[in-house]
Amino acid sequence: MNLKVDNCPNCGSIYQKNFRNMCGACSMKMDRDLGNCIDHLWRFPNVTTDELSLATQTSVTSIHKFIKEGKFSKSYGRLTYPCECCGEPIRNNRLCVDCSHTFKDTAKQLQATLARTHANVYNIHK
Repeated sequence: MNLKVDNCPNCGSIYQKNFRNMCGACSMKMDRDLGNCIDHLWRFPNVTTDELSLATQTSVTSIHKFIKEGKFSKSYGRLTYPCECCGEPIRNNRLCVDCSHTFKDTAKQLQATLARTHANVYNIHK
C-alpha cells in the first residue's frame, strides 16, 4: 500500500494528499471562512474587501483567493484584489488596465526588435 502524503502549505502538518492540497483542519477552516463571508455578503452586499475581512475575521489574503476563484458573485462590486504588477485594486484578470497596456506595448516593442534582429541576421549572406 502506498500512501501519498505531503505537508499542508497552510499549517505544515502532514496530511494524506487530496484534491484541495491541504489538511482536513485547514480545509474545514477555509469552508467556515467562505461560509461566513457569503453570509455577511448576503446581509451587507456593498462591503469592501477590507470591511468583509474585519467583519468575518477572515484574512484579506483568503478573501482575495476566494474572489479570484470566483467563489463570490460579480454583483458584489466593491470586492477587489490587487493587480499582480502594481497592487491597484481590480475585480478581474491578473493585471489592471494600465499594467495590461504597458505589458502589451512592451511585448510589441520586443517583437519589433526581434523582427529587426532576425532580418539583420538573414541579410548578412546577401
